[in-house]
Amino acid sequence: MKKLFQTDPLIEMINCRQLRIIGTYKFLEASEKHCSFLYEDFSVLIKAKRVHIDVLKEEEFIIHVEELLNIEMKRQVSPYEKIR
Repeated sequence: MKKLFQTDPLIEMINCRQLRIIGTYKFLEASEKHCSFLYEDFSVLIKAKRVHIDVLKEEEFIIHVEELLNIEMKRQVSPYEKIR
C-alpha cells in the first residue's frame, strides 16, 4: 500500500529556486532577502537576492528565491547531548 502523504521530514530543492520543507519547524524571521527557521534538529538560514514565501502550513512550507546566495544549516545540540 502506498502512502498518500509525505510523513517523514523532507527538504527538497528544485533548480536552486524553490525550497520545500516538510516536517516539524518553527519559523523565526523573514525579510525580502533572507529567512530563518528551526527544522527538526537544525537551525536554517537562507539568503538570496529576493526571498518569497509561497506556502506556510502547519508541517509544510515552500520558499521561492531569486539568485540564491547562501543556505546555512547548523545542528542544534542540547546541553545534555554529546557530539561524537
